[in-house]
Amino acid sequence: MDRHAVFRRSFHIISPIFLGYYLLPESLGGGITRTALSVVFVGTALCIEIARIALNIRLLGLRPYEGQRVSAYAQGLLGLAFGLFVIRDPRIVVPVFLGMAWVDPLAALCRRRGWPRFVPTAAYLVLFLSTVFLMKSFAVPNALLFSVAATAVAMAMEGPKFRQIDDDLLLQVVPMVVLYFLVAGFGTGFGASL
Repeated sequence: MDRHAVFRRSFHIISPIFLGYYLLPESLGGGITRTALSVVFVGTALCIEIARIALNIRLLGLRPYEGQRVSAYAQGLLGLAFGLFVIRDPRIVVPVFLGMAWVDPLAALCRRRGWPRFVPTAAYLVLFLSTVFLMKSFAVPNALLFSVAATAVAMAMEGPKFRQIDDDLLLQVVPMVVLYFLVAGFGTGFGASL
């Protein structure tokens, strides 16, 4: 395995550190909010991405075909930004992001080794369900429904390859939208809804 692939997979595995956003207080002092700081971080990263494309610079971990398109890193960041600033519900964002971060590399490994698609599907379901139980997000029937729905949608997004859209974006945005509407329709199961 080359160093680009190792870096890419390592970055996937450690990327949940960005979920530390939810651990920060909204006000960081001096009139700075966690949202404003996060917007600056996302904006800076996207400016670097634009410069990378314009100058045709290949950063560590990029695949050869990402040279003149928005990288998987940037698309993954956009997916997380969508969750943080549009969906805004950690009960949805956290388990979906963990699924993208940890199950996507597992799915790639399974494809390379010829392992059945059941392996990443089961991993996503167990990870999602465990996360919502640990977070005490939803009553058991809703947690099961939302976990099955998120798994089905995420695995549908993990399979097809699109020329300009990376699954790091699709594995976040599509399940988050589906879950947002499911939570709005079914509530949490604890007597409250979004």
